Order: sequence, then structure tokens, then C-alpha cells
Amino acid sequence: MIEQAAYKRRWRPSRYWLAALIGGALFAVLVASSALSIALDSIPHRASLFGLPAIGLVVMATVFGLRAFRDREPAVRGRDLMVAGVLFGLGICSWLLVLDVFTFTQAAGPGVAAVSALACLPTTGFGLLVVRRLDRNEKEPWRLVLVAAAWGAIVATSLVIWAEALWDEGLGTRLVPGPALDVSSAFSAGIFEELAKGVAVVLLYLTMRDEFDDVVDGIVYGAAVGFGFNFMESITYMTHLYALYQPEGTSLALAAAAGQWYQRQVLGLFLGHATYTALVGAGVGVARQLRGLHQRLLAIASGFLVAIAAHFAWDAWAQFFPVSPASPLAVAEVHLRILVMVGPFTTVLLLLLGMGLHVEGTALARQLELEAEAGRGAVLPSEVAVLTSPWRRLGARLAAMARGGPVAYVRLARLQTAQIHLAMERWHRERQETDAPPAAEEALRRRVLELRAATASG
Repeated sequence: MIEQAAYKRRWRPSRYWLAALIGGALFAVLVASSALSIALDSIPHRASLFGLPAIGLVVMATVFGLRAFRDREPAVRGRDLMVAGVLFGLGICSWLLVLDVFTFTQAAGPGVAAVSALACLPTTGFGLLVVRRLDRNEKEPWRLVLVAAAWGAIVATSLVIWAEALWDEGLGTRLVPGPALDVSSAFSAGIFEELAKGVAVVLLYLTMRDEFDDVVDGIVYGAAVGFGFNFMESITYMTHLYALYQPEGTSLALAAAAGQWYQRQVLGLFLGHATYTALVGAGVGVARQLRGLHQRLLAIASGFLVAIAAHFAWDAWAQFFPVSPASPLAVAEVHLRILVMVGPFTTVLLLLLGMGLHVEGTALARQLELEAEAGRGAVLPSEVAVLTSPWRRLGARLAAMARGGPVAYVRLARLQTAQIHLAMERWHRERQETDAPPAAEEALRRRVLELRAATASG
């Protein structure tokens, strides 16, 4: 009775109400800005007509997709997945129409836009794969990583289009020409883009708290949002420069687009939007393991402020010290500028990641040892050393595949993943960071035993 009372959290439902409130507020902002853009004729009408439905469709697809993976009934899960797929497809189609808001894409033609997107897909996929694998203790579900990337590519970019356009038509045009006007774009980019991207991480924290464990997970989800945003922004700049230089020759236009691809998809793949939004995620991840509400709010606000500062520093530097293409040192300047301006923030992020992995790994090792000592059968003493090492886990899976084929590999992988989930649940319960009832831990233990039986029978 005492244990159950310790985990009774009256504020648990408020997380979902807060997430709904944030989502509703964003939708209201988009409705207001869309209506204002039509009244002022400052934003292409197609963005107002098609951008809002695209966001609504993607949000609804996210709701159905997440609900599908929370439901154990195969029929209900399949239906929700089908609905989510249809809604997401419709959202993508609507967003393709929104691309006209970047008149550069329209001027370059759909063929150039398609080639640009295909060129950015492999690098974006590589970035997502690398960041997900950095969480070596407990990798995040692909469905949530891809949801985060989709938010960055579709929802965040839509929010930024209207916010920055209204900024330019409002305060930006009223500034006195000079340094204030020159740096206004850096302010708007840093503030609006990081707020639009960071909201995705906050919503994941509020709605999928069981999958959002600590600072490591925050960095992974934040970086995923950044990769999605960088994907769409890269296409925009590539098509813009192609259309700009097309009158001077196709070869020059291709070179300009390729230069943007290299700068944003190679040099800036990790040293750019992924770093900025991962800083937001780090703050949210720290908040995940703090008890006081004011402490959590301070951690989240700090993450946003650092991300905005990093983004602003980059844009302001680029505004005041542009690289001249005619300079013989242009290539070196581009590389050094990214390393000098973004490199320190990425270094801090990697330090946070390393510290988070160390704390997480130590805690999981301890919980696995305690579970093994309890003798319930979910974790055996001989398995602790294997489960605490990613390389040993992989070696055990490969050995299982050598004995029983790919099926044996998959079964052992599922068993090990469930064992780590159990250890993570024990860790959160020990720190009183979970709002799930004690029965949830026992359910995970039964799941491990079921998987162990299936692995042994195979």
C-alpha cells in the first residue's frame, strides 16, 4: 500500500492535457497567421490554403500512429496504422503544394526539386541512423524517430514560413537600416526555428514519457527533428540557387546547387540544425529526471535558450562576415566558419551525451545485477555482462544466428531489448520518476519470461 501511494501522481493526466493545449495553441496561431497573410497579401495564398491542412493531417497521422503502437489488439493496431498512413500521405501531398511558397522551387521546376530531395535522402537517413545508434544502451523506436524527423520537415518548416514572413512584414520592415536590420534575420531564424522544432521534443516528452528516459533520449529526438528540418531547408536552397543561376548556364546552376548540398548535407549535417535542436532535447531530457516543476521548466527553458543562442551566433556571423565566392580561400573559409561557430556547441552536446550514456549505463548495470540477484528468472547472472555491453549483445545475437538462423537472431534481440526495458523501468521506479503503477514492472518481467521461453523453444 505504501509503495502504491508513493507512485500516485495526480499530475499524470495533466501531461496529456498540456500536450493538447500546446497543439491547440499552435493550430490557433497557424489559423490566425494564415488569415492575416491573406488579408495582407504578404504570403502566397497557396501556402495559406494548403499549409494548414498539411499540418492538421500530419498531426492526426501522428496521433493514430502512436495509438497503434500502444494497442495490443492486432486488428485495432492494423486499422490505426492504415488510417495513419493515409493521413500522412495526404499531408505530404498538401505539403508538396506548399513548396510553392518558396517560389524558387517553382521556378526551378518539379524535376529539379525531386532530384534535390533524392540527393538529400541518403545523407539524412545516415544522420538518423548514426544518432539513433549513439544511444547504445536502449535505442529509441524507429517510429518515434521518424515522427520527430517528419515534424521537423513538415510541421516546423510550415510554422517558420509564416512566423518569419510576418516578422519581415512587421518589425523587420520598421527597423532603421543598419546593423539592427541586418541582424534581424538572425534573430528571427534563431527564435522562430528553434521554437518550432523544439515543440516536437516537448510534445514527445509529454505524450510518450515511457519512451523518453533521460538526456540521451532528448538528444536523439532533438537531432532527429533537426535532420528533418535540414532536409527540407536544403531542398529549398538548392532549388533557389539553381533557379537563380539557370539563366547563366545549366552547369553553373548545377554547381551552385551542389555547393549548397555539400554545405548543408555534409558539412552542416551534424554541425547545424541537428546540434541546435539536440540542445533543446538535452534540456528536455534533463527535465525528465527532475522532480520539481520549476526545476523542469528551468531545464527546458535553458535548452531552448542555448539552442537559440547557437543558431543566432551562426546566422549573425554569416550576415556580418559573408564568404565571397571569388575569394581564393572561400572553401577554407566555409569549413572554418562552420567549425569555429558551431563546433563548440556540438562539442558541449557530445560531452552531455557521453555523460548521459555513462550515468545511464552505470544505472542499468546495477539494476540488471539486482534483477539477477532477485532470482525471478528474467535476468540470469551470466547475462549481466552481456547485456551491459553493446558489442557483447551483438556477439551473442550473431552466435545465435549461427546456430539457428535469422529467426534465432531476432528472438534473442527481442529478449535482450525487453530485459533492458525492465532494467530501465526499475531505474525510473527507484528514482520515483515513473507514473506507471507497480504492476507495469511485473508485466515487463512476464514479457521477458515469455520471450525467454520462446527463445529456448526455438
